[in-house]
Amino acid sequence: MDVFKKAIFTDMLHSRYRAFDYVEKTIDRKKKNVNPIMLIVAGYMALITLGAVLLSLPISQRNPVSFLDALFTATSAVCVTGLSTIDISSSFTGIGNWILVFLMQAGGLGIMTISTVIILLAGMHPGFNHQSALLANYTQEGNVDPKKILRAVLPFMFGLEAIGAVFYFTQFTEEVLIDYSLYNRIFGSIFQSISSFCNVGFTLFPDSLVRFQLNPIVNITTCILALAGGFGFLAITEARYMFDFKKRSFQKISLHTRIATVFTAIIIVVSIAFFIFSEWNNTFADLSFAEKLESSLFMAFTSRTAGLNNIDTPCLSVGSLFYFVIIMLIGANPGSCGGGIKTTTTAVICLLGFNRLLGRNKTQILGRTIPETTVDKAVRIFVVAIVVIVVATLILLETEATGDTNAQGSFLKVFFEVVSAYSTCGLSMGLTSELSIPGKIIVCTVMFIGRMGPLFLISAVAMKQEDGMWYAEEDIMVG
Repeated sequence: MDVFKKAIFTDMLHSRYRAFDYVEKTIDRKKKNVNPIMLIVAGYMALITLGAVLLSLPISQRNPVSFLDALFTATSAVCVTGLSTIDISSSFTGIGNWILVFLMQAGGLGIMTISTVIILLAGMHPGFNHQSALLANYTQEGNVDPKKILRAVLPFMFGLEAIGAVFYFTQFTEEVLIDYSLYNRIFGSIFQSISSFCNVGFTLFPDSLVRFQLNPIVNITTCILALAGGFGFLAITEARYMFDFKKRSFQKISLHTRIATVFTAIIIVVSIAFFIFSEWNNTFADLSFAEKLESSLFMAFTSRTAGLNNIDTPCLSVGSLFYFVIIMLIGANPGSCGGGIKTTTTAVICLLGFNRLLGRNKTQILGRTIPETTVDKAVRIFVVAIVVIVVATLILLETEATGDTNAQGSFLKVFFEVVSAYSTCGLSMGLTSELSIPGKIIVCTVMFIGRMGPLFLISAVAMKQEDGMWYAEEDIMVG
């Protein structure tokens, strides 16, 4: 009898162990199935919500601001866009402006980087999903140490912002500041430096940087900060470790960094030439050649994603505005503070078309073949961007342009606004402050989608399709 009871007890014990083992395996499987991209999306949503709540507090407001406007401003700051339905300088108190500084810095640096820093400082090691999210945000491969990324990015970012703040401080004088005090000069310099590096586009001046149009120090400082912030953290990491002091030799630069650098240089050079040509007898009519070159250089560096302008945007020619749409859509380099579909995405699509015209089945450049999976990602990003922009434009044309007698002008303003929001650029033809409640919600949504990236959203919601039965092929006529 005792043997029988012992057998029953042993069987029950083994069953309990099997049950615990099943639960443990189930939990591990669920952890592995967690999409790292969802961590980034959830982190940004939480940060935006927190920012909107803080900006809605009475201590943050100088003038009454509705929760929707606070949400719009928080979304714009975290998504490093720079569009605003209200005047930042007159609407928020010093506390509210410091909250904006935090939101801009957090949005530019990335919620995953900030949380990784906290974990590392606490002496812990980031989990697999956490590292995957960090690498997905800053690299195209999973072979880069997160600590190495942080050691390269953080000192570079904060150091350059500090240097930029010093240069801004020397130019924020009594002639340009309404409330001229040491605190306002220091805070204004910090605010502008972070906004420029993170490619946000917010300023404490109601005319953006128009008052500094012919100030070479402010213009050059802004251009350098915007370029560095939009260059991409992977490229910065490679530049940081390009020279191996132990081996006393240069390390090989990846194809990604080479394409991103060359394509960025091409865009800047072409933009400078185009703006000089397009605005020669328009907004540049009263400027000398050196001043025209300086203004064109500023527009070329900041118009892609920074959203800062030293010329009133609605005064630009139609050709310049359309060109703005193109380069805003292209945006900055991957893994940077900037938005857009990214320079490498555009480069891959262009290379795809060029190689197909030459009869090549593979996309090749600089002695290398770009994987088909990467080409497929680039095409998906472009298609999603076009769909989002078209749908948002159609909706805003119904909510914002109904009954407007100037239909062509309304279309350009709406189209420009949508591309700017999706590309997280922040330039506007004046529509932002006129948006209705539905319009604000739509633009908020577009900014969020643009910041997360269409590829992130596709990866987050797409179902994994297993290889299975395929239908028979049948050709159709095209072209």
